[in-house]
Amino acid sequence: MPSKGKAVGTIVKWGVKYGPHVVVLAQQAKDPAMAAAQKALDRQKARRRAIEHAATVQDGSVLKTFDPRADHSDPVWVVFAGEEPIASHPSTTTPLPELVAKSDLSTRIRPADLPSPAQRVRKQLPGRFGRS
Repeated sequence: MPSKGKAVGTIVKWGVKYGPHVVVLAQQAKDPAMAAAQKALDRQKARRRAIEHAATVQDGSVLKTFDPRADHSDPVWVVFAGEEPIASHPSTTTPLPELVAKSDLSTRIRPADLPSPAQRVRKQLPGRFGRS
């Protein structure tokens, strides 16, 4: 069994040999990772804003769809008041009727039907605390 000193020596030797490479890779990966994290936050923010907007409208609901004119694959959340589309989050230049033209309107989500954050956490807990 190797001694602790030999293991520490090996780790130090590898650190000196490969440490600069790791630093350079971390610096290069920082910007793409930050951009990906910001994109994920923007998607969550758009969904949250759409749900909050639908909660303030009479008979509000939200539909997840995709912009046919956009060059990206980010979802667009369309807010409905009754049967009429009134807004999109994030906002797009595509007219709302074109956004929902080929969408299945039965998949709309009402804010009251969504679980609260406490209910989502409780559902994930194991044992007697969750899944009740």
